[in-house]
Amino acid sequence: MDHVEPQPDLPRHRLSERHLDALCTGGGGPDLVRQLWHTQRSRRLLLLHAVIEAASADARLLGPLPPADTARDVLVRAEESAPAEFTDLLLHPQIGNWAAYTLRRHRGGADAQAPIWADFGALHAVALVAAARAGLRWRTRLPARSGRVMLPSLGMAVLPAPGRWCAVEAECADGRVRIGDPDQGVTVRLDSTEDDVPGWWGLRRLSAGTGPGLRVLLDDVDPYRELADPVEPDRLDDAAVARWSELLAGAWRLLHEQQPDTAESIAAGVVSLVPLPTSDDLETRSASTGEAFGSVMVSTPPDEATLAVSLVHEFQHIKLGGLMHLVPLTTGRDEQTRYAPWRDDPRPLGGLLQGIYAFVGIAAFLRDYRLTCTGAQRRDADLEYAYARAQVREALRGLRRPAGLTDWGERLLGRLAERVEPWLAEPLPVESTRAAELIALGHRSGWRIRHLRPPAEDVRRLTLAWVGGRGVQVDPYRPAVVAHPQQRWSQGLLLLVRRYVAGYPLQLGPRLRALDVSEADIALVRGDADAARAGYLARLAADADDLNAWVGLGLTTLGPTSDSALPHRDSVLLHRPELVRAVYARAAERGYRPDALRLTAWLDELTAGVNPLASDAGRPR
Repeated sequence: MDHVEPQPDLPRHRLSERHLDALCTGGGGPDLVRQLWHTQRSRRLLLLHAVIEAASADARLLGPLPPADTARDVLVRAEESAPAEFTDLLLHPQIGNWAAYTLRRHRGGADAQAPIWADFGALHAVALVAAARAGLRWRTRLPARSGRVMLPSLGMAVLPAPGRWCAVEAECADGRVRIGDPDQGVTVRLDSTEDDVPGWWGLRRLSAGTGPGLRVLLDDVDPYRELADPVEPDRLDDAAVARWSELLAGAWRLLHEQQPDTAESIAAGVVSLVPLPTSDDLETRSASTGEAFGSVMVSTPPDEATLAVSLVHEFQHIKLGGLMHLVPLTTGRDEQTRYAPWRDDPRPLGGLLQGIYAFVGIAAFLRDYRLTCTGAQRRDADLEYAYARAQVREALRGLRRPAGLTDWGERLLGRLAERVEPWLAEPLPVESTRAAELIALGHRSGWRIRHLRPPAEDVRRLTLAWVGGRGVQVDPYRPAVVAHPQQRWSQGLLLLVRRYVAGYPLQLGPRLRALDVSEADIALVRGDADAARAGYLARLAADADDLNAWVGLGLTTLGPTSDSALPHRDSVLLHRPELVRAVYARAAERGYRPDALRLTAWLDELTAGVNPLASDAGRPR
């Protein structure tokens, strides 16, 4: 992050037309990023003021700690004495996270086991660091969690723990900070806080490249470094830090070579890297939050390219979050009813916009990156680009009638669509486009069969017509969104296709079986639609509520077949699987055992001419 100077003469923040246009297309250079940092400074001051006001109004919020006014006074003195140092501290990402979380908790938006003064008390830690950076002498008391005390932007003191929660003495003077009593406490110098000494975990700094270079804190200890409640420290050993340094250097080289303008912007905007625990499915996870502007959270990636994609992904979220702090993009109540091709759960409109914005950035990077790859790496990159492009296309298609967007939201969506449109016509290998289509349609079908509920009257009338051999008038189809309890379900097919494209043998090991992958799925990915169809029908015969079998059966309509009686690629089984399953289940309840393929063929004929994509699915009715 470049140095951010206070701008006290500005009554309100402004972004130029040039900057706004760049933001709306998913771009924006370092000068734009610096403007967003200025807006964050104002936001952080407001958050800090709100914390102080709340604590001043209710002394119980600080418990055994000094009053809020003592922190306010030293913060004012620190800003007057060293305004640049004060601003640098204020913009530390985790300070934004801490202040926002503390206010949410105070207002009933977060639950916690910790006494509330442990969260409000971090105000004194912020004030202590500000005083130390300004060269002031100051004493206070700080909250300790099992003997651990975080000094934002510096590191964590680890003291003998007299209990789960307690208050400890702290002071700063002459470029030093002491935490704890003189006998058992720890003293650190401001010019060497990165060095670990007994009782101290310093925040490490990683550097990658030059001109521009990326300089980030590797934050593995701050309680407020993640998304929700405070978390315990997860200190990395030297080998893990070295691995992160290696991965970051490689990712930065790729970014600088492929998209130097993006790299320059990231260098100005990303200041903190938070390692996340590796998930059970071994997928790389990443996240960011608007309250921690400049911080990227990511689990250890398998390679530098994956980390480069994660940096681009989260930097897009960071930029759009900065814009959303300035202008609203959506109107009214933002219900979680939308389909997002990269999420297994229904999303609010604002979240869908964030996803589109991020995946435009991902697709743009992969579009360039794939051209530098060869062999198996090229096949992988072609698949990932084809898939990201398909996801963006599907999301944009779902917002062709963007009810709920402000003028700014519509402007953003329109400019993103204009940028992506030429990409959709670019040729890709047939194998990559087929594999991407399989994953994308499988995800959409899986989402629909879990989260969309057909109108009960439609299901009743269709079932009576089916079992009675009668015709029926088809009304406009308006399913309701009812969130399914299964939160993660789409990784099996994705992993299988990636393995197939990479050239690995497709065998059902423990991991694939745990993700509900079967021999039918392997046949589907290999292109043997007949074998896959037989396998899925066998699964449904054993369990008519096997959702993945319904989805897989629909995907077999994408493959070639010589039987004209079988469903076709525009089949209702692929595009409205929830309707086929509901009618099937209702017929079974009435004592019939319907043939899934015959039922589908009947519904296909009945709904011929009706838009099979149902692109408005997921909107509240």
